[in-house]
Amino acid sequence: MAASATWFDWFRCCSEREAAAEAADSDESLTALAREGKEAAEWQIVQKGVEQGEFLRLLHLRSRLRDCDDHPACRWQALSRQPQTLLRFLRARNGDLPKAEVMFRAMLEWRHAFKVDEKVRQWKEELDQQSTQRSIEMRRYETDVELCRDRHGVPVRLVRTSVADVQGLVREFGKELVLIDTMMRMERAHEEIRRAMFDTEVVIGGQLQIIDMGDYGKYGVPNLTSRLFSSLKIAAEISQITDANYPETVRRAFIIRLGSCTSTAWRYCIQPLLPERTQNKLVPCGPKASSWTDRLGAELDLAALPAFLREDSDAAFKAATPCGGMVPAGLAGRDQGQWHVEPTVVKKKPSSLRHNGPTSTLFRHFILSSKSDMHGTVCARIQLMFFGVIALAAGALAVEPVTIL
Repeated sequence: MAASATWFDWFRCCSEREAAAEAADSDESLTALAREGKEAAEWQIVQKGVEQGEFLRLLHLRSRLRDCDDHPACRWQALSRQPQTLLRFLRARNGDLPKAEVMFRAMLEWRHAFKVDEKVRQWKEELDQQSTQRSIEMRRYETDVELCRDRHGVPVRLVRTSVADVQGLVREFGKELVLIDTMMRMERAHEEIRRAMFDTEVVIGGQLQIIDMGDYGKYGVPNLTSRLFSSLKIAAEISQITDANYPETVRRAFIIRLGSCTSTAWRYCIQPLLPERTQNKLVPCGPKASSWTDRLGAELDLAALPAFLREDSDAAFKAATPCGGMVPAGLAGRDQGQWHVEPTVVKKKPSSLRHNGPTSTLFRHFILSSKSDMHGTVCARIQLMFFGVIALAAGALAVEPVTIL
């Protein structure tokens, strides 16, 4: 009996040693991945910025995706070798390795099939050269710009939804161009986030965005309500693409100049439905600048912002840019504006396209506005629907997973 017990103890001891050796070899092989190639320095930065458990899962994800190094989508960027990129997909799936792997592989297939790198590069060149009708008018009516840099050195993105005519751009220049333009800005955001990471040697959780939803009356653009609802479908379609392929783009999104009814609806009806991770990203703010300046000031230098984001004066509203505007029917001309034009052909936007009068009386009292005093159950319901538009807009900017709204 004693001999039997001794043999069993010896066998168990050998088994434990063998298992421990295999685990050590596994850990060692995983750790070796972090020392491979020119990404070794990036692995060191990421390791310092995440918890040990998350870093180990990240190494496992890299191990699972090593066969993707030769994928056509990794020709221009070694996406499968970048720990910061892999971390975004791991976090987007809450640390679930199989789901993160599936998401990443699907992203590579999409990038290759849609020719993302090629189309974004071509559109950027066309836009910079301002050589076609569509590049001129897309720049003229753009409402999505970089303002300044935040405390990490990443450009702050301003999206003036309040003066945008997304449906007009789609009508004139096509849905694909609007999508490519969005992708170009996404690519630019992640390029800057990675640059700032190497400059500061800190893992940065995304970009800071300001989404302007205010009705600026005579200084704004007419038909705010109809423009918001008309953009709902395209925003939903774009959000499906950006959520799947550009996760963790936004660190925090300040949604500014919302009415009091919307703020109430957010607090009691919408916020409880959102995951905590998303709640921490979205910051709904009231109609006055004082409702966001303190919190925004912790992220950047307020003096670097334009006046209309720091105060509520008519002079500041009048000078607010980008101006956006209603896109006239037929503006693109033939071939959805792909024809080349001479620089001398470029004209200023007709003043008649700017809003010089009150908003239509049908919706005037129900619009998200710093100028409107909104009361009543009907108003609250309408503004709750508006927040669905806001949520989809945020989803289009890769604030996951707000599309559950």
